[in-house]
Amino acid sequence: MKFSLVAALVVALAIGSQAASLVKREAQALPAEVEKIASFFQDLVQNLKALESPELANKAKAYMEESRAQFQPMVEKLQEQLKPLSSNIEEQMEPLAASVRAQISSYTEVMQSQFEDIFKIVVDQTKAILPPQ
Repeated sequence: MKFSLVAALVVALAIGSQAASLVKREAQALPAEVEKIASFFQDLVQNLKALESPELANKAKAYMEESRAQFQPMVEKLQEQLKPLSSNIEEQMEPLAASVRAQISSYTEVMQSQFEDIFKIVVDQTKAILPPQ
């Protein structure tokens, strides 16, 4: 048992050292790309620091208004196209809903009468249990 643990530890160390040397070799092969990415993020951080919050809020508000102005005609056109579809679905669903309501109404009436009977029994039994006043 101890031997297998030691062997597993040695194998793990060997794999780790090989992986570290591989990472070092790959890191030496890709310095230009890493430098580009690092400079991009540094520039991004500097730009974000340069912006003041009211200025950023104004830019965001202007962007939202511009986006709304661009998408508003598309949304209205889509709503106009969907109106016939929704009315068609409504026309098809109305008879089905009426049929379901008709079928359920008989069941609800039966349930209501049964609940009324149960309630009457409970009231009668409660009156029988209570002492006369």
